[in-house]
Amino acid sequence: MVPSSSPGSRSAPAPRVERPLAYRATAIGALTASIGLFVFLLGVLSALYPEPEIYQNVLTGYDPPFDAVAGVLLAALAMRIRERSPVAWLFSLLAPALTIFVALFSPNLYSILAAGLTTILVTLIYPYRAGFYRGSATGPEATQLLVLVAALVSILFGTVGSRWLHDQFSPKVGGWADSLYFTVTTISTNGSNFTPVTDEARLFVVALILLGVGTFLSAVVVLFLPLLERRLEQIAARLERAQMEDLNQHVIICGATAEARATAESLREQGIRSVLLSADGPAVERLKTEGYRTRLGEPSSEEELRAVGIERARALVVAQESDAESLLTVITARGMFPSLRIVAVATGPHILAKLEKAGANEAISLVAVAARLVSASALGESVAKVSPSRTGSR
Repeated sequence: MVPSSSPGSRSAPAPRVERPLAYRATAIGALTASIGLFVFLLGVLSALYPEPEIYQNVLTGYDPPFDAVAGVLLAALAMRIRERSPVAWLFSLLAPALTIFVALFSPNLYSILAAGLTTILVTLIYPYRAGFYRGSATGPEATQLLVLVAALVSILFGTVGSRWLHDQFSPKVGGWADSLYFTVTTISTNGSNFTPVTDEARLFVVALILLGVGTFLSAVVVLFLPLLERRLEQIAARLERAQMEDLNQHVIICGATAEARATAESLREQGIRSVLLSADGPAVERLKTEGYRTRLGEPSSEEELRAVGIERARALVVAQESDAESLLTVITARGMFPSLRIVAVATGPHILAKLEKAGANEAISLVAVAARLVSASALGESVAKVSPSRTGSR
């Protein structure tokens, strides 16, 4: 018989749930970058100060720079690993493959140390592989990483191939520095002073051009296009800020609804400047293409209201998608500027009294206004003589 627990007894502590990978992501990304830079340094040192190999094989004295390439690959993937990208996790498996290949066929102190470090890194990351869920395995991020890896593979192919065929060029390719120079100048279409003199070398150069030029140009676009886009966004933000600072005695329209657009159009016909403030990105972009001055932001935010010059505005029109959002915006604006004229557009008459109490000078129900106009027209009355009902004129 299981004894019943008394009311005052403490329940067993809940099992500790391991925190997600998020709080470890920064440390894993930093570790990846650090090991990548160290492996790259080992590859450079191996080329500059070669160590005697432990045993001889077909690649003795050849020493391909796979360690340096693996280091660059890890350093490039570190940021994506920090963001828990599944694509970065998959591509990071190439690093131990490259370093282990070098350690097997060109075994020395540098290659063995590099292989050990990259293997330990993947071993440390592997238990958290389920946490690499952000992003798509087939989306733009995957394309960017694939292009970067393809560019590294192209450089590796050209460097190793030209070093292997060094005596089939005129002048001969003297070492890894010459091989790297030949590869970069070839795939960047700048031309090289190393001319292939055999059919085998010519076929290699053709393959390098076909493989490398496209990936090189794609990598340049992938690397610099985000920087260009960020720069253009900064310029656009400065221009928008300058436009907002130039506004004076304007009307702020909160919302991107049909009512808000119609209000902006009416003000534009009267020569009165206005700015539309909404958190609906697609609607804001659409209104911007139509020639309206817009800003993407939350209308109930004091920071956003100040950004559109509420302290210099002559009036504020609130015509948002929901009455609850409109009510919150009215409360915020009235708290900031008690003397500002605020006109609120409601979706129905039930919210009018609340909008008034929140601080609106005018609370208008378009449904009620339309009903009065339609009924007057149906009774044969002049629509121009109908005064739409409104509550709380202050």
